[in-house]
Amino acid sequence: MPVYLDNPHAYSPHGPDGKGWNRLSLNAHFDTPAHCGLRPIRFATLFESRTGRQRWGGFERCIGAKLAPLPAPAASSDTPRVRCGSCPVYQNAREHPPLPNWPGQAPLALGRVRDWPRTPGMWIADPAAGRSSVQLHTWQDQDTGMAVDWSDLAVAAEIRMTWQFHDRDGDAFWIVRLNSGAEQTVVHTTEHQDHTRHVLYAADARRLAGVKCYGRCAHEEWHLRHLAADLGDLAGTTSPNEGTAAPNLPERLPGVPSVSLAPGDGGAVITRTTSRDCAASVTTVTADVPNSPGVTVALLAHIARVAAW
Repeated sequence: MPVYLDNPHAYSPHGPDGKGWNRLSLNAHFDTPAHCGLRPIRFATLFESRTGRQRWGGFERCIGAKLAPLPAPAASSDTPRVRCGSCPVYQNAREHPPLPNWPGQAPLALGRVRDWPRTPGMWIADPAAGRSSVQLHTWQDQDTGMAVDWSDLAVAAEIRMTWQFHDRDGDAFWIVRLNSGAEQTVVHTTEHQDHTRHVLYAADARRLAGVKCYGRCAHEEWHLRHLAADLGDLAGTTSPNEGTAAPNLPERLPGVPSVSLAPGDGGAVITRTTSRDCAASVTTVTADVPNSPGVTVALLAHIARVAAW
């Protein structure tokens, strides 16, 4: 994975056709420091950072030059390379810390991109220019008052994210947590002539949900394990007045246009249209835990995990 991203100091004066050209660029008058591939500043470079595709540009600058360790051996005089292994940013990334400021125990949050306020009197050299952070909202789009940095999202191991989308309130994307108890759950799958049936169980053999897929399954088994773990966490959290009616579901999860939801037969019906990744399918989920807002969040988190990259 590229971590140290060298600045693009070598430019050819010959141009793309080899005949040469004259250039007038303001970039020639600004510093082009090396960047750190673990410190993205926007969604596009967050994707690069989490998938090992980092290139110079769109990251915070490398802090290695400010550290005590000497440059790495065999570094050229014009491009001093630092020892990333001794950098606190790299060491923190290797530990894959949990995402800070997560709102409560919900498995799903909406990340809204908020630009940093500009510095009065500054223009191009404003350190806040092009910088932003991510505010965490509930799935109903209520602000939790908590925020995370792009670098936090880049190194956290227990989360997945959907693609970014744009609505009237700006750019946003879904952040879904992986449940640590998913490995202890059990999924029994039976193939029938016209559908596939999955039954989800907790580690103590308690049945948690029944899932039927008409058409090719749009999920993998690990998706169902995390759904089972989320439903298992709801045991004992429902109030006595909550019954077994179908969960109160939104028609769609914003930013996931290929999936629609509807109540049906005491559970939920998830309809997926044909996409580049999979064929059309219909999935019914009937939870065996009392209906509660937590069941709705668990189902939406399941959809977000399936749609995540």
